[in-house]
This record gives sequence, C-alpha cells and structure tokens, in this order.
Amino acid sequence: MTSSEFKGIKTYKKYWEDQASFMDQLPWNQKKILKLTLSNDFEENIEELKFSNHSLARENGQLTLRLKVPYNYSQIDDFELKALGLLGIDRSCLIDMSLTNSNCTKDLTKTK
Repeated sequence: MTSSEFKGIKTYKKYWEDQASFMDQLPWNQKKILKLTLSNDFEENIEELKFSNHSLARENGQLTLRLKVPYNYSQIDDFELKALGLLGIDRSCLIDMSLTNSNCTKDLTKTK
C-alpha cells in the first residue's frame, strides 16, 4: 500500500454511507459485524489506517478488528474482499475473517 492511496476506516465508512445515502435507510446493519484477525506483521500499518481503539483489540496475542457492516452486506458480491480493499488490508496480513453477531446495543434503541 502506498501513502497516496485513500484507504482506511474513513474510506470504508464513507463508501458504505454513500451507497445508502439515496435510500431512506440507515447504512449499517445493527445485528452483524465483520471480525478480522490480523497478523502481528500488520501492526505497523495500524496508525496509518486510523482504526479506533473501540474497534481494534488484541486477543490471544493477535490483532482483532471489529467493523460495522452495511445493511445489505449479504447481497453484495464478495463483500469481504471489497471491505479489505477499502480498508487497505492485504489478504496476506489476514489470519481469519468472519461475520459475527454484534454484541453492541448502543444504536438499537435509537429511532430514526
């Protein structure tokens, strides 16, 4: 990845928010998250990609990134690969990727 490329969490969020902007729909699925387990070799890229402390953690000695997914993630061809591209994460740095249930209830009580 070169520094001239626009990648990272801001690019990821803006892309999916722009995709949903024409609909009367919140852009984020409230029940699922994308969980990425990253190689420790990726740690040097963390600062550049601007991940928050809320979404990034160290579990069992490995970096874990949890991200919101768009409401229609299941209808998007190769969603996971698209997400990696927007984030600027090379597949060689990825140990595991899964869609899991969200444990966060913060946004579930909000109304539109």
